[in-house]
Amino acid sequence: MSSAPLISATRSDPVLPSALRLPLFNKLRGKHVVLASGSPRRLDILRTYGLDPVVCPSSFPETLSHADFEDPAQYAVATGSAKALEVYEKLVSESPEDPPDLVIGADTVVILGGTNPAILEKPSSKGDQLDMLESYRGADVRVATGITLVRPQLATPGYSCTSLVVESRVIFAENSPELLDAYVECGEGIDRAGGFAIQGMGGLLVERIEGDYNNVVGFPGQAFFRWLGEMAEEDTLLEED
Repeated sequence: MSSAPLISATRSDPVLPSALRLPLFNKLRGKHVVLASGSPRRLDILRTYGLDPVVCPSSFPETLSHADFEDPAQYAVATGSAKALEVYEKLVSESPEDPPDLVIGADTVVILGGTNPAILEKPSSKGDQLDMLESYRGADVRVATGITLVRPQLATPGYSCTSLVVESRVIFAENSPELLDAYVECGEGIDRAGGFAIQGMGGLLVERIEGDYNNVVGFPGQAFFRWLGEMAEEDTLLEED
């Protein structure tokens, strides 16, 4: 009979009592699960579905060249991967006796369609934010989140990276200049990819979405946990599997 997983005295079980009784959560009980993001929205979404990771924000500068990615969604994957790997290596270096079992990195971008798709991240100013919002009129606006898991492995280089990308489409209303000006002045969205927060006042700008609402918020919970569940069934979720 196997014993219950050990939990470090300095951290709690990442699996909340509210989590569904599924194999993926059984495998994660007592594990050192880390979210490489300081986003309260991502943490809230994970907690809603039963996972409460240790938060260790990445300091990765998000300066990858957009031009290096033919598919803009892969920019989000690459940035999420860099965030996760940076935090994994930092934690292993600081506490080699208690390395993370799973580090979750994520990055969300807004993509304007057309002949030359443009990647929009957080606006640099109110003027930049207003330009973004004005550009959404009649445009094909996609929201892509790239998620990467970093896990320890015995083989070189000592870790493995696995990634997922999820896209949703946001259809904006024909918003008036007055509404856009008022939204920018309210201060919301200045720290969000694409310059808007759909779960706040930014919802007034959106006619409808196609795909996962939480993906537009910043983390596609349904696709993420389905992905973890598939790996749990295949016994590939953790190194010990």
